[in-house]
Amino acid sequence: MENQFTTSLWGDEAFSAVLSRNSVPKILEIISRDTSPPLYNITLHYWYKLFGDSEVAIRSLSFFYYLIAILFVYKIANHLWNRKTGLVAAVFTFFNPFFFQYAFEGRMYSTLAAGVTISMYFFAKIIFPKTDSNGKIRKRANFKDYLGYIIGTSWALYSHHFAIFAVIIQGLWFIKELIWGYRKTAFDIFKSYLAIGVIYAPWLPALYYQTTLVGSGFWLQTPNLTNLRELLQKYLAEGLPNKLSRYTLYLTYAGYIVRRWGINITRSLFLASWFLGPITLTWVVSQKFQSIFFDRYLLYTIPAAMILLASNGRKLSGIILTILLPLFIYTDYQYFVNPTKRPFKDLAAYVIEVKRGDDFLINWNAAAHHIWETKYYGLEAPLYVPEGKELPFYVGTAQMTSNDIVSEIPKKAFRVGVITSGKREEVKVPGFKLSEIKEFGELKYILLTK
Repeated sequence: MENQFTTSLWGDEAFSAVLSRNSVPKILEIISRDTSPPLYNITLHYWYKLFGDSEVAIRSLSFFYYLIAILFVYKIANHLWNRKTGLVAAVFTFFNPFFFQYAFEGRMYSTLAAGVTISMYFFAKIIFPKTDSNGKIRKRANFKDYLGYIIGTSWALYSHHFAIFAVIIQGLWFIKELIWGYRKTAFDIFKSYLAIGVIYAPWLPALYYQTTLVGSGFWLQTPNLTNLRELLQKYLAEGLPNKLSRYTLYLTYAGYIVRRWGINITRSLFLASWFLGPITLTWVVSQKFQSIFFDRYLLYTIPAAMILLASNGRKLSGIILTILLPLFIYTDYQYFVNPTKRPFKDLAAYVIEVKRGDDFLINWNAAAHHIWETKYYGLEAPLYVPEGKELPFYVGTAQMTSNDIVSEIPKKAFRVGVITSGKREEVKVPGFKLSEIKEFGELKYILLTK
């Protein structure tokens, strides 16, 4: 049975999969010209050596990082509250419908989530030391906690640039500690920032270049308040829309309403700032500068929302969560066993079966192209880009070579196989006419002949 582990890779996944087949120096060279840090692709490169580069192997690495994130969600809630809260928070984070999607995405998002939760766990240990029943501090953070914070934060920053918004929120808590808290703790946090800066410094030139790329134009539109509200609803309960998702959202709201917000206020504020802070900052930045507001970039905030949901509960909270959890699980199960990614491996198998030796294959440059899927699945089909058209950087130009783009069909070609998910009517190649078409959902293989 096909599921989210075995379904075909889509464009961005295939881009990462193909990139990670290169040597580490080549990965660094290519990705420094793209828009992301290199940690995920480097770890995927070494993962290949152990488990191969199948769809299952690629998704398994993401799932592994996902489980690390869940482990540290448990540890955060256990540290701030107790073991029971930790277990409930971990379960709800694991099954959160939006978060759950990216357990099986062959990209850096679960890597980012793992890095941020590790960072937040050790940061929570630093600013919320263990106390006894009378509130007296029993144990402050030690060297291992600060080392863990440095490693986790560096991991997050080398996973995705949006980790910086989590660090900014931590910076606000550092300022609070400096002004109203324990000065030695603030000084030790500052020393940790210096260490993180040294670790991240080698990537700063690439970061600057990548920032100029995004600043020159991106595909995201400026978000409005409706987009902000929809994002929050996605993160809380509606990440996988279905006929029950609205009721799931209402139950989630009810869980927050009955929560005892007056207890452990500072800890609740810490989690609320982790959840709402990066989202708000990104939304504001997108109003004044190039829009960077996109749901998957900020999914690392979801664990904070789920820990809040699991903590400071009343008796009614238990009833609400008991009803809510099966709805989460039902939604996730339907998603897991009903993958909707385009069936590219089916198309690739068909093309390999019917292709003649003199056929010339191309990828059609529609709203989306599929050059990375064709490369991953073993087809040679350069992107057809007539002269005069320029590709935007965000379609993967950093990894493209001169062999990946053609502006005209070779004169000796008699048949041309076109791979596209666009409309069949837009596929027009001078000197060729439609011969036949084979469809795989939205995907199409269109055969043209002279």
